[in-house]
Amino acid sequence: MREDRKRVFILSVSAAFSLASAGNLSGCVYKLVNSERMSVHQPRTLFINPVNDQTSRGGQAAKLMAALRRQLLQDRSFILTDLETARWGLEVRVTDSNRAITKFEKCDQGNEILASGAVPCNRISGDGDLPNISAEEEISVMSVEATGLDLRTGTVLFRLNLPNLTSGAYNVVGDGTVRGALSSNRNLHVLRYFENSEKAVESLANTAAVRIYEQLVSVPPPSPSL
Repeated sequence: MREDRKRVFILSVSAAFSLASAGNLSGCVYKLVNSERMSVHQPRTLFINPVNDQTSRGGQAAKLMAALRRQLLQDRSFILTDLETARWGLEVRVTDSNRAITKFEKCDQGNEILASGAVPCNRISGDGDLPNISAEEEISVMSVEATGLDLRTGTVLFRLNLPNLTSGAYNVVGDGTVRGALSSNRNLHVLRYFENSEKAVESLANTAAVRIYEQLVSVPPPSPSL
């Protein structure tokens, strides 16, 4: 029985992702909904397949899975369970991930230290091929696809495409109060940069989780509910 349900789930998800994804949604800020707006007397049993991250940026899948579970567990309309007992299945993929510099600092304005805190500007200026600028702020971008399935019938409940979810800009090095210390301490610079980057990824995971949750609650409960 479990193997049959697993085959239905895998085959249905594969077919769903081969079709055109519905909707083009972007952005990082999203309004939360009433977490108990659905009837608590008809909870929907739901299996979430581990998030599939098709990019090379580590940690995204775990953050998105945690955000999904957190979002769904606060709503008594859903019961998260295993594949064998769930009525609905959810498949989520991170299809793309990137970072983009949004603000530069010029080395020819009296700044002796790059915004990255790693190399003095006069070294960059003397290298010839490198620009006399350094990265000061950047954003993170994530694209996500989700498919919901009725595991009893194999019906696709929805296909959701969330391209280019974008975080707010964050400092590559931190603020001016720590820049001097970072410029002389490479390890401190790297630590601060990763902290900023990880917070941006977490915000994107939370945004994607809310969008997927909204799609789930928009689907009428199965009847009878398991």
